[in-house]
Order: sequence, then structure tokens, then C-alpha cells
Amino acid sequence: MNKNIQIKNTFFKSFSTFLKNNLKNLIILFSIIFLLFLIYQGYLFYNINKINNLSISYFTNKNIDDEITKYSEIKKISNEKSFYSTLSKLELIKINIDNKEYDLSIELYNEILNSNDLDNNYVSLVAINGAYNFIDIVTKTKNDKYIDNINNFISLIDENLDNYIGNKNELLYLVSILSLKDSSDYKNNSELLILYDNLINNEIISPSIKERVKKIHEFYIFI
Repeated sequence: MNKNIQIKNTFFKSFSTFLKNNLKNLIILFSIIFLLFLIYQGYLFYNINKINNLSISYFTNKNIDDEITKYSEIKKISNEKSFYSTLSKLELIKINIDNKEYDLSIELYNEILNSNDLDNNYVSLVAINGAYNFIDIVTKTKNDKYIDNINNFISLIDENLDNYIGNKNELLYLVSILSLKDSSDYKNNSELLILYDNLINNEIISPSIKERVKKIHEFYIFI
């Protein structure tokens, strides 16, 4: 019994001595940890508050009727580092396309696609959006200036994502048609016809995409 008491006394004496000799250092250490914790919490609060403000600002300015003010405010948000920056750039792209400012739209698409903040899924979505938009532009303007940009967009669509295989194949098919010098060349273009066959026979590709492509194919075959 006395031995146990002696051991306990020795322990408490050692612990007391340790605290006495290291109390100042422990206080400094815990003060630094607490300060870092406060700084981290402040940083989190600042970022959450900033994102909330950007969210409010984005959706408010998105619906402004004055196009000049809307463009200016959306452009400010696009310069921030957040998800709303990407949304703002996509909104600016839409405005620029509506205003036929196609080169500005290409620049904004490239800014988004070259960003390190997006994973392959979002990059593929933006690339698909860009490719379809500019295929439509080339078709309407009858200007093949942007075909290289379209091919670049298509190359960024991740083939490992099954959801986008159909879109990628359809886009490859459409841009190949845009590259024809004459519509009558379609029937004699073996690469294009192979592309069509592979698309139609691919079980992963959705029936809606196959139906769209089939209608285009039939149009060129029977003209």
C-alpha cells in the first residue's frame, strides 16, 4: 500500500516538476495552436461569405435588363476564383455569341478549359458546349474559320466518360461534314462513312443521337 502511495507521489511530483519547467512553453504552444485555429476559422468564414456574396451577385446581375451593366457586372464576377467565375464566363460566352463576338467567346472557352480548377467531367461538358455552339456558328455563317477550334474542343472530351461518348462521336461526325468541300463528296468519303457506321452500331450511344445522325446521313445520301 505504502509502495503504491509512494509511486503516486513520485508520479505527481514528476508531473508537477514537468509543468513547472515547461508551463511557459506549453502556454506559448497552445496559444499558437489556438491562434492558428482562429485564423483558419476566419478564413473559412471569409470564403463562405465571399461565395455567398458572389452567388447573390451572379443571380442578381444575370437578370439585369441593361445589357451593358449586366456585361460589366458579370465580367467582374468572372475574374474571381470560384465556381461562379466559370458560370459567369459561360454567361459572357452566350452574350458574345448573341452579339456575334465569336473570337471573344473562343478566348473565354479557352480560359475555362485551361483552368486547373475543373475536373475531366466539367471540362468535357464545357468542351461539348463549345463544339456544338461553334458547329452551329460555322453552319450559319458558312465560314470554316473555327473548325480547328471545334476539333480542339472535341479533343478535350474525355473518352473514358461513357456519358459523353455519344456526344463526342456525333461531334466528330458533324465536324467531318463541315470539312467537306462539297456536299456531294459525302458519299465518297470512306472515313466519314466508317465514322457513321461505328456511331450507329455503338450500343453505348443513345438512340436520340443515332436518330439525329441517321437523318443527316439520309439527307446527304439522297441528294
